[in-house]
Amino acid sequence: MSALDRRTLLIGSAGLLVASCSSGGSKPGGEATTGPKIHRPNAGNAVTQDDVAALREQLNTAFGTGDVEKLLQVIKGDDYSLDDVRARWSRRFENFGRLGFIDGEWYVGVPGGRTRNGAGGIVEYDGDLVFAHQVRGADGQQVVETYRASFRKADEKSPLELLRIGEPEESYDPSFWDVADIDAIETKHTYLAFRSKDAATAKRISGTIEAGAKRAFDLMPRPKGVDKVFYALTWPKIDGKLWGGVAVGDADAHAYYHPFLDPEELAKGQKKTTSAKGLPKGTGRVGMHQSSLTRSDFEGVACHEAVHVLANQWITPGAKATWAAEGLATWADNGTSGLLGRDGGRIRGHFGRFVDIAAKGPRGSTTRTRRSGTTTTSLPRPSSPTSSPSVAARRCSTRPSTTTATPARRATRASSTGAPATCSTTRGSG
Repeated sequence: MSALDRRTLLIGSAGLLVASCSSGGSKPGGEATTGPKIHRPNAGNAVTQDDVAALREQLNTAFGTGDVEKLLQVIKGDDYSLDDVRARWSRRFENFGRLGFIDGEWYVGVPGGRTRNGAGGIVEYDGDLVFAHQVRGADGQQVVETYRASFRKADEKSPLELLRIGEPEESYDPSFWDVADIDAIETKHTYLAFRSKDAATAKRISGTIEAGAKRAFDLMPRPKGVDKVFYALTWPKIDGKLWGGVAVGDADAHAYYHPFLDPEELAKGQKKTTSAKGLPKGTGRVGMHQSSLTRSDFEGVACHEAVHVLANQWITPGAKATWAAEGLATWADNGTSGLLGRDGGRIRGHFGRFVDIAAKGPRGSTTRTRRSGTTTTSLPRPSSPTSSPSVAARRCSTRPSTTTATPARRATRASSTGAPATCSTTRGSG
């Protein structure tokens, strides 16, 4: 073969190769290929943020009507629990309407996993549905409660549906507005809620409770957005047992602690405390038992529990400043006007130190061991304390997942991290 023939053959082969590459190997008249087909990881039927937002809007629109039947229309499943939902929320809507100072809203989230069907088929899963409420003037942020709920999305083009609302998590249940038909008296520093049948008693004691709350506000710095304390006038069946409380002894009052958890994160299944700068870390409610009404120091009991509610708003769940708050509360209810007049400013001036202790735990504090074996933080004794043998003995317990051995007639309860906790006022032996 001549050199010219070889060159001609090589040039022709190169031309065929270039033509083949530029056409992607397709047949004449066919479409050029663009490479391998890549499947998107979110392909198929998936629950999106738009789906969640649409369902949440339905729930909050129904809540805004105050009509339980509107709420039930959002639930698409034929579920036996509808009767329970109707009973709970019929009473709640009626009570919220009478009270007039409670704001609320629902939160729906997308939990990790279980919310996509790659083949495009139906998606069904269980998750947390969150209802958050705020007692206007008493709560710096929203108080949450979670319900186990079931959800469904039939296909890519279908909306997210709510199939079932279960019972609230036990650490939030029952709320005061779930146990009776209630009303309330509002004063400058308090809301006093009560059963309709206890209206006369509530009217009679409202002035004394207002006086006790005022003493607490005079002593304690006010958390942002807070100018009232919520009191509930309870009765033996529910004394110490509201909001997840489990009373194990006799007591005359309880202060229930509610840490502020992020409702959006909670709806995704994550318990995270809110971190809004300058806002309190928790709130509280006071349960005043009927047995407290006959006490000579009834105003002091109201003051004592109000101080707990205000002090605990600076304490994060699991913090180590429980006994510091107890000391402040005891100081407030036992002190005379002269004592608070002399030392109240100093207490307020050093409150930043208390906030630091509440958040990080005591450093270099003097401790002592009680006969029960419980180690506590000692507080400085007032220079001129005013007390008497008849002053009530007061004890608190907010340790996670424990109950504490205590003297007779002391009331405590077990609590879980992120759940409400209680402080109780008990009668002394003297």
